[in-house]
Amino acid sequence: MPTSATDAAAAAAVGPWPWTRIKPNNVLHQGVGFHQEMHERISYAEIDAATESFSPTNLIGSGSFGNVYIGTLNLDESLCTVAIKVLNLCKRGANRSFLRECEALRKIRHRKLVKVITVCSSLDRNGDEFKALVLEFISNGNLDEWLHPNSMTNSWNFRRLSLMERLCIALDVAEALEYLHHQIEPSIVHCDIKPCNILLDDDFVAHVTDFGLAKIMHTEECEHGGGGTETSSFAIKGTIGYVAPEYGSGSEPSRDGDVYSYGVLLLEIFTGRKPTDNFMDGVTSLVDYVRMAYPDKLLEILDASATYSGHVQRFIDVFLYPMFKLGLACCEDSPRHRMKIDDVVKELNIIKKACAAHMVVQEFQTTVLIQARNEVL
Repeated sequence: MPTSATDAAAAAAVGPWPWTRIKPNNVLHQGVGFHQEMHERISYAEIDAATESFSPTNLIGSGSFGNVYIGTLNLDESLCTVAIKVLNLCKRGANRSFLRECEALRKIRHRKLVKVITVCSSLDRNGDEFKALVLEFISNGNLDEWLHPNSMTNSWNFRRLSLMERLCIALDVAEALEYLHHQIEPSIVHCDIKPCNILLDDDFVAHVTDFGLAKIMHTEECEHGGGGTETSSFAIKGTIGYVAPEYGSGSEPSRDGDVYSYGVLLLEIFTGRKPTDNFMDGVTSLVDYVRMAYPDKLLEILDASATYSGHVQRFIDVFLYPMFKLGLACCEDSPRHRMKIDDVVKELNIIKKACAAHMVVQEFQTTVLIQARNEVL
């Protein structure tokens, strides 16, 4: 029997690795706050105690980069539930880049980004080198589970997201990218925006996570809008279906590449289709699937589980048309023609305001859009 979505959050906090849902012991409420500044590094002994000596019952994720555990740490005299990523130092480049990446992540201060609380760089009980990241625990699973529930999803805890929830999640992610691209120096390119790397808290506020592929941009790179040669410790450019087309021809990671991935994410949020799905009629990508429906058949490709109330044509004019137009503008083949993420944030706020003024987007309705579809078809 599947366990709760809460267990998924910590695993997702460090990347989309294969993992098994395991009920963690003594999970504390996530409301305990974390300071913006990273805490002092903690010892191996503290990590060992927090994970009950890396007990299998606390193991919630594993992959080539390491294992992920749920644990409890005493931070500022309060017990906090955290996600602990223990690095596999046999992975080429992991040890060399660990402290450099931690230093970069330490500077991030935004509530829509999962926080790195502290690090551990020490020796284990056998005298071998040991490194770990301690991350904020987010309680409500990742966006992929909410968009594409399956047999592993606990039906008691998961329901379909409403359109307004999806809009707010899309805005949260855009605001996080705006911060990374335009509000810190040097700017950071995430390089792996996708639903697995978007965590949802109890209030369905989205938090972007997994900076294992991130690239820190030099000033001259930002000015030219492109990438350079210095990448993170794991120089992978993204995930199939979300990767900008220019990456396939050898272009370096860039802010424009992040915008493309975000555009695919936006289309996925509102169609309910994955970019790796099999499409019909010769369509080979989610972007082309939406392009073929734009602008006259958008209601046909809208995720049928995302419901609304109000006049159908007004809904199309106020919500569907501008939302899909925005997604496609982010997915232009040429990086120079894509929207900048700060303009995306502005457009999403305009759509949100228009929705509030002209229509009611239902939060928890579960009926399908059969009647609305019939009015249009």
